[in-house]
Amino acid sequence: MGGMAVGRVDEFVSSKETFDATLTYIKALQRIYLQKNPGHQLHFAGITRKVVFDELSSNTVRNTPMKSASSAHDDKNATTTDTGAGSSASQVQIEQISIVDSGQRPVAQPSVPISPQAIEAEQTQASLAPPSTATVTPRVLPAEPATPLGSAPFNSTLEPGQIPQTGSVPKKPLLPKATFRIPNAKVGVPYSGKLEGKDQSGCTVQVRNPLIRTSLGLSYDEASGELRGVPLTDGEQRISLQWSTDGVGWFTGECLFFINPDPRSLWKNIEPPADDPYYKPNFDSTTIKSPSYSIIAASRRGRSHEHSGTFRDDDFFVMHDPVANWSIVVVADGAGSAKSSRRGSKLAVDAFGEHVKAQLSGDQGRKLAGDLAGWAADPEAASKAMGTDFHYLFHKAGTIAVQAIESEAQSKNAPIKEYSTTLLAAAVRPDGDGIFLSTFWMGDGAIAVYGPRGKVRLMGTPDGGEFAGQTRFLDRAALSDPSFAKRIGIGRYSELNAIMLMTDGVSDPRFETDAGLVNSNLWDQLWDELLPLMKSENPDKALVEWLHFFTPGHHDDRTIAILAPTLMSESGPPPQVVGEYR
Repeated sequence: MGGMAVGRVDEFVSSKETFDATLTYIKALQRIYLQKNPGHQLHFAGITRKVVFDELSSNTVRNTPMKSASSAHDDKNATTTDTGAGSSASQVQIEQISIVDSGQRPVAQPSVPISPQAIEAEQTQASLAPPSTATVTPRVLPAEPATPLGSAPFNSTLEPGQIPQTGSVPKKPLLPKATFRIPNAKVGVPYSGKLEGKDQSGCTVQVRNPLIRTSLGLSYDEASGELRGVPLTDGEQRISLQWSTDGVGWFTGECLFFINPDPRSLWKNIEPPADDPYYKPNFDSTTIKSPSYSIIAASRRGRSHEHSGTFRDDDFFVMHDPVANWSIVVVADGAGSAKSSRRGSKLAVDAFGEHVKAQLSGDQGRKLAGDLAGWAADPEAASKAMGTDFHYLFHKAGTIAVQAIESEAQSKNAPIKEYSTTLLAAAVRPDGDGIFLSTFWMGDGAIAVYGPRGKVRLMGTPDGGEFAGQTRFLDRAALSDPSFAKRIGIGRYSELNAIMLMTDGVSDPRFETDAGLVNSNLWDQLWDELLPLMKSENPDKALVEWLHFFTPGHHDDRTIAILAPTLMSESGPPPQVVGEYR
């Protein structure tokens, strides 16, 4: 009876990995076949070989044709020719193997790789067989070795042509997991945050022994589960800890903890060029004392200017005439978008202040003092007369300030708008048990009479635009506006703690809105901060430092001038300083 084909392998490329996989495949086929055909034996019925020289022998390949088992022994006399230089060592590859059951004709099957040692064994068997024998002696494949670790176990349900899938090492049981959280902290800000964890089912877990670096300035309170202290360094911190669901079995874990930097530490402080023709110091301050009140003024470059290395655009002018008993306070905020506004603010406060000073020290000052003397008898008549005089006085002073700016712009062949600035002013005179003042308000910022506690009176309305930061600047158009009179304020107050003038660098972060400006509680809070500074040994220097307060989003230049009679009543009148002004 003819042989029945079991398997055949063609075009094998010799590699150990492919060989191992294919050999496993052949053995699987063998076992399946023998299970279905008990008592049968299998043998190799035909081999086609290919001899390949090693890589050192270039251009060397020689093939031998398909041979039957009867002629296999002739292969022992076969030779190959080395057509290249180098070693003549060769490798043998199987192109085709036929495995048959006796009496059945071979049927071609996919290629199966065999090792060189297996080839040599087959060649030896073939050479020993009689030349006329049609088949080689049947050879039983060795028993299946134990399944290697990581290999698929034998599966008797596989059909011919199916490739066993690689198995996997049994997985270890998954360890329980938990996630942890703790609120973020910020450098320099007192902190108290609870360290919490939950397992995969969402149940809260117990936490103990978190490892906290001492350099962080924080410590862990086991009783409350809180991290407490004042963080000293910023950054991402990894806190190693132990956790448990039942207090018996404990596992290790980790919690990410973020400490944000102090925003103030991110700001640079770059000095502006010292040789700039419009150079202006980063700070300015002064204190003037009179028998009736003290005037304290301070101006400081804002953080945004420090960070970019640009100049302070604000400026101020304060003065007290001990003979005429008039005081003048002026503050100005140069437009941040205007190239030379720092010069514009300086020109404006000086020109405006000097003109008002000259007028109040002369005949007009004496006339106004006479009108003020009749205030108690007829407040309406006195306020109307003095209001008209100050309307013209401030309009003239504003015109002189604009002319000073225009003259400077022309001398530099620059646009006038490059010198844009706001301007707020107050003329003040003591009167018996009260204080008189008249004000001029052009632009944003604030002028207010504060006190007694819980009471504030604004002396005008800040100019604003459609967008944040927009305002009205001192120019000819503003002076010729028919509504100019609304910029003049006048009043006499017997009870007050202070008269304050400030640029928007102070008013915006402290009050934020127009509604905030009339909120007496906010003014009370401001006064509580300012009063200790004004009582200090160097009040104006203390005020400069105070102006460096940090409010997110508000980093403009800051200028404030305070006239405070309450200081006199609490500490007694200081020695009179004659003719001092800034």
